[in-house]
Amino acid sequence: MKILHIANFGFNKQGAHFYCTDRKISAGLTENGHFVYDFSFRDMARMGTIFKTKKLGANWANKEILKIVNNLEPDLVLIGHSDLMSPAVLKEIKQQFPQTKIAFWYVDPLYLEHKLGFVREFSPYLDAIFCTTGGEYLQKLKQPHLKVAYMPNVGHRNVEVLKQFESEQINKEFIFCGVVYKEPEREKFLKDLAATLSENKVQYQYYGCFEQPGVYGKGYYKVLSETRMGLNYSRKNDVTLYSSDRIVQLTGNGLLTFSPRIPGFDKLYTEQEVVYFDDQNDLAAKIKHYADHPVEAKKIAVAGWNKTRSSFNGQRITQFMIEVTFDQPLSEAYEWAHEVYA
Repeated sequence: MKILHIANFGFNKQGAHFYCTDRKISAGLTENGHFVYDFSFRDMARMGTIFKTKKLGANWANKEILKIVNNLEPDLVLIGHSDLMSPAVLKEIKQQFPQTKIAFWYVDPLYLEHKLGFVREFSPYLDAIFCTTGGEYLQKLKQPHLKVAYMPNVGHRNVEVLKQFESEQINKEFIFCGVVYKEPEREKFLKDLAATLSENKVQYQYYGCFEQPGVYGKGYYKVLSETRMGLNYSRKNDVTLYSSDRIVQLTGNGLLTFSPRIPGFDKLYTEQEVVYFDDQNDLAAKIKHYADHPVEAKKIAVAGWNKTRSSFNGQRITQFMIEVTFDQPLSEAYEWAHEVYA
């Protein structure tokens, strides 16, 4: 098929976010045999005005989409996180090209109501919505004319390239990479954990929080390449099946990965593939245990790496998205297929 993929590819980041979801989805679609035309909405919007501001240039970018659709006549228009798009563009596409399917993907948590307004504005013209949140929040998006479905975070073998379970160049046992912004509970959790790790003499490092700079691009991968274990800890950890894409960045690069017990997440990763914890004390004890038992740590890290590679790769997830959008029978027993609502 011909697919127009409208997302935020971050050209203005100069490759610092090369491991983000947009490009992995395009790569997966290409691996499945489709032609993919990428359109970076925010970057194009910035180009649409001499002031280089995306809000002022959004109108120009919306008009460009219609020109592309007219030239390409895609079988599918796939949209990711393009909140400055106009619903009128989708309406016109549906009117001019009724055979073209339109689908939308979203990897921010759905409990953030203020972020969902534009999804609801798009929804009359969509055939399918895919989100990395499951359960009741996902079901709120369901409408008679469209399907909503869970999608896991996307990994890719040519992006998550490390095998940290084989590395002998470890100088940090444990890391956490993430921003902590006006989140007292999360801040306390991480500070208490740091204190316990220091007491237990476990080498650790935080990035992006507590006045420690964040790491991106090759700098991020350098940190990963020096580390044995990492923490998958999102802003909210009690939403069905929701995790940030940190889960595939850690497991997919072969780090032993610790995660809170996210509801339903054991359907994606078993206790033999990631280390689940109940609270800060439980986490600290388990980090210490696996720091002292590297053979056990390696076994779980290898299993997690294999799971991300086999189950959560771009080719498999985009095949699922195509099958749902085009009302095709599911070609295999996807672990998350129970979260499809038609």
